[in-house]
Amino acid sequence: MSKVTKEPLFTEEIDKIITDCMIDQEYETLYPNNPFAEIKKVIPKYKAKRIRQRWVDKLKPGLNRDPLNKKEKEFVVQWIKKNLGSNDEIKWKVLISDMEEEFHTLRPDNIPKNYWYALKRNLLSKISHNEELTPLQILSLLSPNPQLTG
Repeated sequence: MSKVTKEPLFTEEIDKIITDCMIDQEYETLYPNNPFAEIKKVIPKYKAKRIRQRWVDKLKPGLNRDPLNKKEKEFVVQWIKKNLGSNDEIKWKVLISDMEEEFHTLRPDNIPKNYWYALKRNLLSKISHNEELTPLQILSLLSPNPQLTG
């Protein structure tokens, strides 16, 4: 039987260390390839991937955690339709960057992701129940994703 180990939860003290490294010590500038690997050296109990996730979803200054507005939702759908990669791969980092450029607001990765996957689930449910779809939902169906069109 394998042993499952969990990393410790983030605390205010750990959040302060991450923020201090990223902002005050300018780790993003000093270590452009992977500042989170450098922060892991300071707080080795945490994986670099998890430190990055904490930074981009919770700690980065200026994050807009409000729900997406109608224009942002339409942008997400259109962007995914236009940029969907092979095997239905979505490059979320690029989407977030393009959204920031388009709307001049910084979003955590999870907000557009959660919107997209909730929309897909909702559409699949409505399709199976023959319910009427909104224009945004119909637009979403035009995605080359085989789960939605096939």
